[in-house]
Amino acid sequence: MSVQEIPEEIGTLAPEVQATYDEAVRLSDKIVVDGKLDSAITDETFEIVNPAWLNVIGSSPRCREADVDRAVGVAKKAFKSWSRVTAKERGALMSKLADIIEEHADDIARLEALETGNAYSTQARPELNMAIEVLRMFAGFATELKGNTVPWVNGTLHYTTRDPLGVVAAIIPWNAPILLWASKIAPAIVAGNTVVLKTAEQAPLAVLKCTELAQLALPAGVVNTISGIGEECGRPLAEHKDVRKITFTGSCPVGRQIMHYAADKICPVTLELGGKSPNIVMPDADMDLAIPGVIQGMRFSRQGQSCTAGSRLFLHKDVADEVIERVIASVKSLKLGDPMDPESEIGTIISQEQFDRVTRYVELARNTPGAEILCGGGRPDNPELQKGLFFAPTLIKHVPHESACAQEEIFGPVAVVFEWDDFATMMDRANDTEYGLAATLWTRDLSHAMRFVDEIEAGLVQVNQYGTPIANVAYGGLNQSGLGKELSLESMLEHFTRSRTVIINQGTPDPAINV
Repeated sequence: MSVQEIPEEIGTLAPEVQATYDEAVRLSDKIVVDGKLDSAITDETFEIVNPAWLNVIGSSPRCREADVDRAVGVAKKAFKSWSRVTAKERGALMSKLADIIEEHADDIARLEALETGNAYSTQARPELNMAIEVLRMFAGFATELKGNTVPWVNGTLHYTTRDPLGVVAAIIPWNAPILLWASKIAPAIVAGNTVVLKTAEQAPLAVLKCTELAQLALPAGVVNTISGIGEECGRPLAEHKDVRKITFTGSCPVGRQIMHYAADKICPVTLELGGKSPNIVMPDADMDLAIPGVIQGMRFSRQGQSCTAGSRLFLHKDVADEVIERVIASVKSLKLGDPMDPESEIGTIISQEQFDRVTRYVELARNTPGAEILCGGGRPDNPELQKGLFFAPTLIKHVPHESACAQEEIFGPVAVVFEWDDFATMMDRANDTEYGLAATLWTRDLSHAMRFVDEIEAGLVQVNQYGTPIANVAYGGLNQSGLGKELSLESMLEHFTRSRTVIINQGTPDPAINV
């Protein structure tokens, strides 16, 4: 990589921050394959940029088909022995991995904050806690990998098995890389599969470090991590003949393409895609609960870069003014700042490309007749935050429901506000989107809550809370938001194993067997 750039404006780095920069250099130009941190076959690389200061912090291999083939070959070889390790032992090793990640959690979180712009205190470090919980949960699920004995005909033994699939390709985005790393590799590995994971090109380093640490717990080749661009690395990985399962988190267009790749070889897929989720406030809602929930649901602590973000606010006209006023006051009190600063509550957009995308949607609203930007709308006023990719939390009102701002996933700290006075009409609009990932209703009325649950088109439905996906809560979307579930026992059994039916005749002929 080129000499690391540290802008003078940053000043003297705290020792732990300097150590994070040093770690980024150590991990640069590396992948993890066959049990070790290693150089890639390719000599091409791409730069990794700190979005808070736009300085280059490292570089990563631009892997292509040769590196994909190498990683899949290693994983395929490791599968032969790993699939024969008892489920109990696989669970114990996953538990050991959780302990190792926990031991290094502060360092990993700082590395993620440096490369993603996610604030260390409110996002990156809590994400590590969730990732560790996910690893431990799936470790505990190891003993649930079992089939069934089925009564059938006298003189026969009839049972089913739960067997691993083989090599799993995991492709993750940049917004919550460590949680997604854990949610992909843990069920796959505990179920007896091996994994080749492709990182997001914007944020490969923290995931690479986690995979390096995983080698202290798991046999060589069980989990491997490579980096690269989608068409050059993700596509050959998804298309590889020896990959027997694909698990992908990302955009809808890429998810559709992944399905095409998988269809050609009849390979199962799990897709966690986009969302444009409704966050609905009833006139009888507990405002002391709903106001913080609306803000949490918008995922402002992750700069709105979350597929579950409640980015469409449906506020009853009787409480709309109060909700808007209190949300704006609360949001303005949140501290935007350097993600490495423990006092920062909101960090940065991930990249210039994403910053420009968010800006285009806001400008579309700004140029819409009658539309009103209630707060935010661009960079914050703080002169110290003009260089980095900081974007103030933004609320927009009076855009048409059919506007791109209201229909498309912006993936930034932007929410559109709609007022309503008829529940049925509001529910029609809440469902009037191609997505179906998450939805929340704030109310004290049980009948409205039950009607909402019955009618809403979403995979993760909540009432009087807007929580994030967590361990042991089955998570996945409907419609264009994806296929399958994650983060639960059922997700491991249904998506990372295959079932076989076995019938053993004990030597007693029975005509029914031949029917």
